[in-house]
Amino acid sequence: MLNKTSSGIIGASLFVPGGTAWDLYEAVLDVRGFPGWAPGVRRVEIIEGPVGPGMVSEWEVSFLGLRRKILSVLVEADDPGFLRWTYEGSISGYGECAIEDLGYGALAEFRTELKPMEPALEKLMRTSPVRNAASGHLKRSLARLGREVVSGNVGGVRVGPLKAGSPPRHLGLRRSSRGL
Repeated sequence: MLNKTSSGIIGASLFVPGGTAWDLYEAVLDVRGFPGWAPGVRRVEIIEGPVGPGMVSEWEVSFLGLRRKILSVLVEADDPGFLRWTYEGSISGYGECAIEDLGYGALAEFRTELKPMEPALEKLMRTSPVRNAASGHLKRSLARLGREVVSGNVGGVRVGPLKAGSPPRHLGLRRSSRGL
């Protein structure tokens, strides 16, 4: 159900019936809350700046039994429609979340590109079982986000593929009316 491309980008969409773009935006912007809904995120600490663009946070994550610390910088926060961040450390890359109100619920599209900087981890990440585990992890995390944090309702939340033809926003291929 999750899109995987040869570039190392994985992504998924989350639909929360009755939720709003603000609900999703605030939940994703609350980086300290990730350990509550994203299995494998052990701890998040804001180490520089207020919540918003330029904020630097340190993440302790565990995946396949490997624990790593990763720095993240919130690059863009276009409330309530878009968030973009970068990763640095033993894993580099970016993540982004485009959010829209649909009137009867909210839809969020998540994309992330993870580039392991350690040769052994890079080799491991290229294998199908590990890529499938990463996709499954993203799917479970988004389902928990939708059910437990945003809607408080077990029913109706859906996790699926990205919309066809929706490019990563950071490439400048899709712009909001605000000019971002």
